Amino acid sequence: MSSRHTPHRHHAPATSAADLPDIQLPAPQTEGGLTGRALHGAGWLAGRVLRGLALGLTLAVTATGRGIFGAARWLAESLWRMARGLWAVIAHVVGALLGRKGGKAAGSQDTSGVSGTSGMSGTGSGSGDGRGTGTHGGPIASPQDADHRSSPYLSMQPPGTPHPTSRKTPQGPTRPRAPRSGWPLAVRLALLVALLVGGDIARYAVWPPVERLEKQNPAVTSFMEYRQDQRARQGRGPSYRQNWVSLGSISRNLVLAVTIAEDDKFWQHEGFDLDGMEEAFLRNIEEGRIAAGGSTITQQLAKNLWFTPEKSLSRKAKEAIMAWRLERELSKKRILELYLNVVEWGDGVFGAEAAARHHYGKSAAALTSWEAARLAAVLPNPLRWSPTGTSRGVQVRASIIHSRMERRMGGG
Repeated sequence: MSSRHTPHRHHAPATSAADLPDIQLPAPQTEGGLTGRALHGAGWLAGRVLRGLALGLTLAVTATGRGIFGAARWLAESLWRMARGLWAVIAHVVGALLGRKGGKAAGSQDTSGVSGTSGMSGTGSGSGDGRGTGTHGGPIASPQDADHRSSPYLSMQPPGTPHPTSRKTPQGPTRPRAPRSGWPLAVRLALLVALLVGGDIARYAVWPPVERLEKQNPAVTSFMEYRQDQRARQGRGPSYRQNWVSLGSISRNLVLAVTIAEDDKFWQHEGFDLDGMEEAFLRNIEEGRIAAGGSTITQQLAKNLWFTPEKSLSRKAKEAIMAWRLERELSKKRILELYLNVVEWGDGVFGAEAAARHHYGKSAAALTSWEAARLAAVLPNPLRWSPTGTSRGVQVRASIIHSRMERRMGGG
């Protein structure tokens, strides 16, 4: 715990009220209006909320052993920070309204002049300079004349000098005005958008749930829904084929071919292939576009389950978070089983069983090594390439995969 140092306070000598000068308090400033205060409060609230989300993400990433308890604690802390921030904004806006009312009351001045004093008797009449005439026509002394006679300093003032009017203290609350930020509105809005995007990414640290995939097979994935929407926009009816099978019902040839083609270090890494990501990064720099992602099988599974083929940095960040959660909650065999049952293998064809029956008319358990190599070769672009076609690129890629398969299996 950090200790706080309390500075020594030097007490000034006591001062009586008679020694204090007559100071006129300024009216509360209302520059900027309620809109500026509300924007300032909203930006402050967004910062509080996103700071809570970032803190929760850090806790969720680092505290890997806390599990559900850690996620619940993070959610409770985030909600508490949001409630505190919302209450602060409400108090800020209400204070701004009260401050504006007080400023108007203090800014209004009494425009009525000093009325003349009547004479001491009923026949006295007021004059313009505040002096009255009595019954004998003589002037009646006003309070100002009494002050002039009683004070030797005021009596030295030249005649005709108006007596200073009494100062009025401002009415209403004198709440100090919040400091105004020096950042332009455009910069504030840009920061707010960035914080909201960051919060949208951070929420994937706890949602959607992953642990249910250990025993439950997803009926439909986000990628499948994306393809069905495409077909609907093209005027084609929704149609897809998928037959769910266990990992043991898929040919060992296809399992080996897919891991060699898509993620050769699948059984060693924990969801991320750093060497593959570096190669993809260098390739993207050379071509000046996002040409390769360096995604592992776990990352591709996350994309198929919850996202779309959109190539963006925000989607890659969300995909990375979900891949980390998949590796943490599921076994390698379960991840591979899920992937082989939801991956796209043609127009409306998803999963190894549907692909084997669609392209070769047999089950996934009966695929030969060459058939498995050709199926794995078309995974980067299954809508453009066909495992039974005559594409030169598919043939070359399948040959490379098959030769590696033979070396792994010892020539069998």
